[in-house]
Amino acid sequence: MVRSIFCGVIGLALMAVIPAAQAQTPQYWATYAYDTSTKKYGVSFGRTDRQAAINEALSRCGQAACKTGSVVLARCIAVASGTQWPPGFGFGHDQRSATTNSLNSCRRGAAGSTCESDWVRCGR
Repeated sequence: MVRSIFCGVIGLALMAVIPAAQAQTPQYWATYAYDTSTKKYGVSFGRTDRQAAINEALSRCGQAACKTGSVVLARCIAVASGTQWPPGFGFGHDQRSATTNSLNSCRRGAAGSTCESDWVRCGR
């Protein structure tokens, strides 16, 4: 009986600690903005505020016609360019997944497009 009470107390303690630890884990936003006429783009990653990520990408794009692309919770963003525009933007929680996603995005462009990874960056 003491053993089952002890296990119950430990279980309750773990249930209380796990949500608290998850609540403290920051979430990071990543996004990009691009202008199809000038072929300029800007990215943002590692921001804990969604709107701040959007504003930064637009600012880095630097053109009045820049439009924001996907805005996602992800630690990393990668860019892959090829024979078509726009480049492929990819997101992930590590460099490998972000790079793979950017290459896949780039390859969905024009038929026969050749794509290469340009760069990948990760926030905190």
